[in-house]
Amino acid sequence: MRVFLTLFTILCAALLGYHFVFRNRGRLFHLSGAAFLLVGYLLGPDVSALLDETTTTHLYPLMGLVTGWVGFTYGLQIDLSFFKRFTLPFAVSVAFDTGLTLLIFAAGAMLLLPYLGAVQSLSLALIVSAIAACSSQAALALTREGKLPKNLSNIMRIATAGSLGSLGVFALAFLVAAALPTGIATPIEADMTTIFGTTSALVLLYILFLSEKRGAEELILIVTGMVILTSGLAVTHHFSPLLANVVTAFFLGNTTRYRDRILSMVMVLEKPLYLLLLMLLGARTIAFTSTLFLATAIYLSGRTLVKLAGGWMASTLDEKGEMPRLAGTGFLEQGGIAMAICFDAQHAFADPITHKVITAILLATLASDILGRLSSAQLMEKGP
Repeated sequence: MRVFLTLFTILCAALLGYHFVFRNRGRLFHLSGAAFLLVGYLLGPDVSALLDETTTTHLYPLMGLVTGWVGFTYGLQIDLSFFKRFTLPFAVSVAFDTGLTLLIFAAGAMLLLPYLGAVQSLSLALIVSAIAACSSQAALALTREGKLPKNLSNIMRIATAGSLGSLGVFALAFLVAAALPTGIATPIEADMTTIFGTTSALVLLYILFLSEKRGAEELILIVTGMVILTSGLAVTHHFSPLLANVVTAFFLGNTTRYRDRILSMVMVLEKPLYLLLLMLLGARTIAFTSTLFLATAIYLSGRTLVKLAGGWMASTLDEKGEMPRLAGTGFLEQGGIAMAICFDAQHAFADPITHKVITAILLATLASDILGRLSSAQLMEKGP
């Protein structure tokens, strides 16, 4: 009974949050929805204990669906034409924004994580760098009605490519963990060969399902089944449902004729499930300590400086003037991919050290999303 009550509560909160945050354009709540991390904390074991450890364990199938749905939605949005537009100036801009963040945070995490007790911290350092490099590709779109100016559209494209690079680094963390000791209490048992083979088989199966003409009702059932099955198998193999569904959706979106129809379907539930993801993340935060706040300050200040510097360098080298001088301010908000990586990392790399690091990142996300929203408004006013 307690599990059903908890499930009903968080689903109602997610649907109400969708109405107040996104349908009303953020008049009552912060538009990114990051405040729902606090809602999750209030439902967690430290306050109301509605989402305690036992209840959370019973809701684990729902958790895999949440990150899987985020990954499926993102994978459908990456089509082959996106890579054809990957020109040299665009690649340089992505390198400054994402590549610089990945390098600095991977190196910094390797130096600082041992102070938290991580014996072998390479995998966790890669995870931290992957999260830090993510920027919300929807941040600017949500603040403006209608078509974006070209300079802001370029920033969104860079953020999209950056999230793709972050997912690659997150996948690398699993490869490293499978080859090296992780230094965390729970060993990573991901069999990468089995995961690759299983995902490939599922993709072929899904393509066969969609090779025939399907009605709207059939598509809804097939797509929902795809996400559930792919997420379940990923969890069974100690892998990330986010990564498995990104790969699946990418191949489906570029090999079937239903890409736009499927994307319109999954987008309907994307935002409520994103708020649900934030609540589930908030419920797992650890008790606040001085060390936690110090880690939060280091992450937030470091990421802000790197993103601003990367955006400034990209705009300086932009001969066409399509990148605004304040481009870095458009990369400050974290976005759904970063939160999904946090969630999957907490479960795949389950350890007190991982929870400390993720909690610090979540606290920084609250601040960076507020800062990003304010700076994005300035960016839109000033333009190039």
